[in-house]
This record gives sequence, C-alpha cells and structure tokens, in this order.
Amino acid sequence: MKKVKIGFWVIIFGFIGLVIFQNSAFFMAKSQMLLNLGFFNYQTPLLANAIYFIAFFLIGILISFFFSLVKQFRDGKTIKGLKARETKLQEQLAALEQKVGALTPKAEEPAEPTETGDPQPLQPATEN
Repeated sequence: MKKVKIGFWVIIFGFIGLVIFQNSAFFMAKSQMLLNLGFFNYQTPLLANAIYFIAFFLIGILISFFFSLVKQFRDGKTIKGLKARETKLQEQLAALEQKVGALTPKAEEPAEPTETGDPQPLQPATEN
C-alpha cells in the first residue's frame, strides 16, 4: 500500500509539473496586486505569477493547519477524559471481582485419574 501511495503522489506532482511547464509563459509573467481598503492602499512590487501561486498555497496550508490544531486540542482533551474514565472503571471492576471472589466458595479440586488412565465415575452428592 505504501508503494501505491508513493506512485499516486508521483503521478499528481508529475501532472502539476506538466501544467506548469506547458504554461510557463503565464507563470513567469510579472504582475502586481493592489490592496485598497478605503483607508489603506498597498501595491505589491512586480512579481512572477508563480510566486503568488506559491504564497497563496502556503497561506492556505497555514490556515488549514491552525483550524485543525483547534480540533486536535479538543480531541486530546476528550481522549484524556476517556482514559481517566477507563482507569476508574477498571478499578471498579477489580473491586467487584474481589467481592465476587470473596462471596463464592472455592471449587473443589477434580479427582485424580486412576493409574490405568480411566476416569473415576462421578459420585452422587449426598445431602446431610
């Protein structure tokens, strides 16, 4: 399965490389971005479109990482609570098993087989 994943990613990156190679004129063309917020204006210097694609891709990865980070903290807290509950329940189970063991009489040892290897016949229980 590991080789299949590696092959899959090689194919994906190969197609991305092919698209970039076939459209190199677009990706190497220089352009600039303008940010106008009404009270603040910013204009980027002339940069290749490829740099903008890489920058926005990395920003998207960072945003998704921070959103998943919140979920990971929440899941970690849930796991910690469940582990504490598990240990508490195991302790309760051990205590109950000890109580049951104390209440039940010990089972009698089975009779030893005879030297011939034949099992001994069962003795009927007599009530006193």
